[in-house]
Formats: sequence, structure tokens, C-alpha cells
Amino acid sequence: MGPKFRYLAASVLLALLCSCAATSINQTWKSPDCKEPAGPIAVLCIEQRGMLRQAFENRFVTQLRNAGSQAFFTYDLLSLEQIQSNKLAAAERLRTNGATDLLILRVVDISQLNTEVRPGGERYVGVITGVESGIWYDYYSLAFMNMNPTYGSLTQKIFLETSLFDLSSAKRLYSVLTKTVLKENTDRVAEMDPLVKSIVDAMRKDGVIR
Repeated sequence: MGPKFRYLAASVLLALLCSCAATSINQTWKSPDCKEPAGPIAVLCIEQRGMLRQAFENRFVTQLRNAGSQAFFTYDLLSLEQIQSNKLAAAERLRTNGATDLLILRVVDISQLNTEVRPGGERYVGVITGVESGIWYDYYSLAFMNMNPTYGSLTQKIFLETSLFDLSSAKRLYSVLTKTVLKENTDRVAEMDPLVKSIVDAMRKDGVIR
């Protein structure tokens, strides 16, 4: 293997590792009642922003189907307001559409950290801030302004809970808690696919789906 090819392979591997490093599985739980692969599964994302709800539900349905499970999204069936006002009726409608289980994604917590860095030593310059008309030696009022550039960065930690419920008994069968770390330059849309994949992989590993 030539040095150029090794460098290219290492670069690709590094890019892959960086692309999936933002999301991690913090905890999983499985009920003793969860004995068979789930499905058909109705997918519900609790998110008021309609486009974001659709994006997550579409990705879950796609990856669950790719894993061999029957699944469908719910954003075209029920609004969050309809579900909140009558959960029994919402569950019946999902069962009527063929679902036996319900997968719910919701935000548990969000933490945010702002940091500021000023490289180099301190540099100040005098600036005129006003004119005094009283005594001559106060005629010019001076202040000093810091000339160092300030670099700031924002880091968000988003904790999501994905839970699977039996629609007949309303019992929780399985749950996954994930942590996603987002920087200012993180492509949030691109991060959705590996986030959903990590959850679906955990469900497959624990025998919840095929």
C-alpha cells in the first residue's frame, strides 16, 4: 500500500469517525414483556416544528424498513394537539391503520455552553469618547478599547429519549437515551441520519427489531 493511498484511507476513516462521534447511547432499557420483534410500528416525533417532526419520522421509518420492520410515520394522520386532547382515540386510530406498537421520540434535556477566547497579549488603544467644555485639561475625554479579537464557540448537548410502547396495553416495552453534541459548525441535518441509525442499531442489538 503506497503512502498516498494510506493517507487517503486514513482521511476517509477519520471523516467517518468524526461524522458519527456526535451521538452516543447513554442508556437502554428493555421490559420483560418485550419478547418478540416489534411491529408494525407507528413512529411519532414530539416536536412542534412540523418540518422537523417530518424529517425525524421519515428517517426512522426508512431505517426501520431497511432493518426489515414494518413502520409508518404519523405526521399525516394525527397532530400533536389531537393526540394530546384524546390519547385513547389517537391510539385507536393508529391501530386502525395497522400499528401494534408506537415509537415516540422526545427531547429530555438541552444544555448549552458558551466559551470565549482572546489569543495573544492584551492590546489597548486610546479613543476619544466625548468633549468636555469645563476646564482645559478635561477638554478631551479618553478611554481605552481592547484591540484583541475575541473568538466564541457554542456547544449544545441534546438528550433524546426514544421509547417503544404497546398500543393495546399502553405499556412501555423499550427505551433508548441518547446524547448528541452539536458545535456551531455542525451540520444538524446531516447529523439526523447517524442519530437515528444509532437508535435503530441499539433496538436491533437488543432484539426489539429484527
